Amino acid sequence: MKARVLLIASLFLLLSQTLVAQQQDTVQRKKTRIHIEHYDKAVYSKSMGDVQRLIGHVKMRHDSAYFFCDSAYFYQKTNSFNAYQNVHIIVNDSVEIFSDLLDYDGDRRFAEFFDHVKLIDDSTTLYTEYLTYDRNLHLASYPDSATTVRGDKTLKSHYGYYRDRLKEFSFFENVEVYSPKYQMYTDTLYYNTGIEKMWFEGPTTIINKENVLEGTRGYYLVNEDHVHLYQRPYMHNETQQMWSDSIFYDRTRGLAQAYDQVEMIDTSYKVIMRGDYVEMWENKGFSYATDSAYAISYDGGDSLYIHGDTLFMYFDKKQEEAKKLIARRHVRFFKSDLQGKCDTLTYLKADSTIQMRVAPILWAEDSQLSGTDIDIKLKDHNVDWVLQRGNAFIISQDSIEGFNQIKGQDIISRFKNGDIHRVNVDGDQAQTIYWIRDDDGGTIGIDVSKSTTMVIEMENKSVSIIKSFKEIDETMYPEDDLSESSRYLPGFKWHDEARPKDKGDIFRRIEVEMPKVEETPKEAPKEAAAEEEVQEEQPKKHRPRKENINN
Repeated sequence: MKARVLLIASLFLLLSQTLVAQQQDTVQRKKTRIHIEHYDKAVYSKSMGDVQRLIGHVKMRHDSAYFFCDSAYFYQKTNSFNAYQNVHIIVNDSVEIFSDLLDYDGDRRFAEFFDHVKLIDDSTTLYTEYLTYDRNLHLASYPDSATTVRGDKTLKSHYGYYRDRLKEFSFFENVEVYSPKYQMYTDTLYYNTGIEKMWFEGPTTIINKENVLEGTRGYYLVNEDHVHLYQRPYMHNETQQMWSDSIFYDRTRGLAQAYDQVEMIDTSYKVIMRGDYVEMWENKGFSYATDSAYAISYDGGDSLYIHGDTLFMYFDKKQEEAKKLIARRHVRFFKSDLQGKCDTLTYLKADSTIQMRVAPILWAEDSQLSGTDIDIKLKDHNVDWVLQRGNAFIISQDSIEGFNQIKGQDIISRFKNGDIHRVNVDGDQAQTIYWIRDDDGGTIGIDVSKSTTMVIEMENKSVSIIKSFKEIDETMYPEDDLSESSRYLPGFKWHDEARPKDKGDIFRRIEVEMPKVEETPKEAPKEAAAEEEVQEEQPKKHRPRKENINN
């Protein structure tokens, strides 16, 4: 209650100060008489109410303002007049007003204009049917619809004001702005023509050739063609949508900058990109996100979550579709059946290929794949094949103990239903270590083999056939006869702690030391994915069938 009383008292004090200020202004401004400067004919009659009728080329002056009309009724006692036809007022050096009818009160310095009203200030013209102008406040106002034209812009509103000293318009209700560059629709718009700046409040839509912007608060710099939007604005075109806490848009450069809780959706690429800062370059054909940035590929039932310090999305302006997605620095991604990390990741939309570069590690079900470079081919949203180039390594943990390992210069792994089912090892030195078990899970031995190349067939996540080619060296060791250090191929590293555990874990920062490259990587086979599968009858036991071929 006390707070309410204080609020009322404060408002009353503020109102009192305003009224006193207005009264002081009125007292200080001396009332001046209206002067008749020209007319063709005058008629005076007391029967008409002590009024003088002026006819033909009427010209009057009040202080610095000049009034022109075809005829007028001048009331000397009340220091006022009514003007008719071809009414024209020169308010000052820049402001002129035209109408069919005018009522003017000289003591109040207040004018009312009726029918075909036109206010001109420099290169701005306002059209309406009823307008008032207060010369004391330098304020023009209209209560019912007006159209304002400035240069190539047309502005419409239900009601509004114009302060000629400030060169500022205030437009309210159903505000519409039309220009060759854009259209704007809002509830409230302030336009200062002196600095060419528009402020808008309330639901606002700006439409241009490239996109549509929606917001509830912001401003537009006319000469620079810049828009600033606040309070969760929305920007979209045929294939891209973007939300954030604020958006800056430079139409000339084709640049949009979004800040804080940014979400951008590319419907052609079926990717959602999020971060606390996003830039979209329309003319250059790319967008990028940073600061807690991540992307979600939602094409298919199982979404892929990708995080990197910076995410880039490149798109074709003519085709209006995305071309590729690039993640750089500390990249981690998660999918229910596929996880990975690297320093640079590129997803090429045209052939559905993912390229992992700089210390890449890929986890697929129970397998860890690494190498100097890794390429992943997707088909129907699932992994079709994986190519590891340079110091390629595949590791899977044995069901009881130890690790099954495949190593070579290059490895191509074909997938089926999310699991590896065929592996080609190339590069002059293919190596494997496999724990061989019987049907009951008991250890038969540990197979250590080397050859020039290998083809490994998998069934039910276990090795079923190993084909070795050229320079074969293979030994089956009883478990107790193989030392601990000999159970690992050179460069072995198990990075389970770096594996993303869920979609939220992609933000965890992990540094992984990768093995040194032992051989110079060679170019990948051009048709790696097109190799014909070798159809072999698969044995039922877990022990792989060996096929050694020395040519």
